[in-house]
Amino acid sequence: MIAYLEGTVLRRDEESCVLLTAGGVGYLLHLTTDGLAALPGAGDTARLFVHTLVREDALTLFAFSSWEERQAFVTLLGAPKLGPKTALAMLGCYSPAELAACIAKEDVAALTRVPGIGAKTAKRLLLDLKDKLVSSPSLLSGRTVPAPSASADCAAALVSLGYGRHEVDEVVRIVFEKEPDLDVGSAIRQALKIFASK
Repeated sequence: MIAYLEGTVLRRDEESCVLLTAGGVGYLLHLTTDGLAALPGAGDTARLFVHTLVREDALTLFAFSSWEERQAFVTLLGAPKLGPKTALAMLGCYSPAELAACIAKEDVAALTRVPGIGAKTAKRLLLDLKDKLVSSPSLLSGRTVPAPSASADCAAALVSLGYGRHEVDEVVRIVFEKEPDLDVGSAIRQALKIFASK
């Protein structure tokens, strides 16, 4: 199974890109909206973690910027009646840690913000995913999820200040890895220092 690819971005569209490897093979990769936005331009090098989905009628590759995001995608696919398109949409709206927090808090409203998920589906997903995500949060984030509400609130505040979602997620992850017990105000201050140093 293909788990990682490195190559040149040949072309991209609204849902996927073609990555040309050094061996001359071009792979069609499906990404989240955030993943596509973070891709370098055509002709530049990209490094992506990949999940290979094999079905009777197709072999499809899904690509992610981090191993944690890939593992979250695999976990989501384990839920009954949850297809890859919806799983990608969920990870396009929320980072793995934020998604785990939504499930832990049984936040139906948060899940219904994902395109294609209504209230009924959201309630079913909460039941299907609670044991998978909440009992093993390290599967999603590579560590214990630190104060999920604090990290989500910190990220929301930074996005409202005009920072991009992808860079915010990365900085918030760094902040809470260093100090998992930070309150929202302190986390925002630490994040702003990191942005200022860039």
